[in-house]
Amino acid sequence: MIKLVFIFLIFFSFSIFSVELNEHVKIKSDSIEFYKESNQINFNHNVKIKSDFISIEASSATYDDNENSISLTGMPTTITSNKDNYDFSGTANKIIFYTNEKVHLIGNAKMIYENLTISSELIIFNPISGKFSSE
Repeated sequence: MIKLVFIFLIFFSFSIFSVELNEHVKIKSDSIEFYKESNQINFNHNVKIKSDFISIEASSATYDDNENSISLTGMPTTITSNKDNYDFSGTANKIIFYTNEKVHLIGNAKMIYENLTISSELIIFNPISGKFSSE
């Protein structure tokens, strides 16, 4: 948590904010708000998350240190692959990205994985293994 606050303070003076949650996940946005009491960081406007495996774009995002997750919203929020061996892309009203790289696409979720198109209210996907399920 201290590391997260320190990183936040370092980047606070830039007009485009950038935060590195760990060595594999980077977040950029136009503005950031830190809420110490809830242990959360809100990212607003032009949010872009990039990891070794995925890129996500959204209108806003909330990092929850207690849950080790990032909830992203937009109309829609988009996700694409950063790896050559897994070809996927998707959209949803909300995407939850967990620090273990598991992804939940929620609400009007649609995903194209290789030559397969999946539509559901909930799609659970692991971009590292390529495994997914829907409900």
